[in-house]
Amino acid sequence: MDNSEFHYYIIFDTYEEAMAMHDDLDKSSIGNKISPAPLDLVEGVCCGVSLMIEPSDKETIDKYLKETKLKYLKFVKAERTFKPKRDRYC
Repeated sequence: MDNSEFHYYIIFDTYEEAMAMHDDLDKSSIGNKISPAPLDLVEGVCCGVSLMIEPSDKETIDKYLKETKLKYLKFVKAERTFKPKRDRYC
């Protein structure tokens, strides 16, 4: 995992949209992790699930999001706030 001070998150309206993009990114060998959405940045308008993206993959994700037909709400940058003994991601 990248040791940056922040990560990027793809935010979704529904769980199904998140899982569809997760599967598509995995098939394309593009790094992503299923993660709780950073609720302080999404104002409660999402399903609570996001895809966490490492900063090193930002350019690849930017290109992917411009080309994909899959739905998502937004792509946001958030400060890294992990608690290593508690946080586990898929």
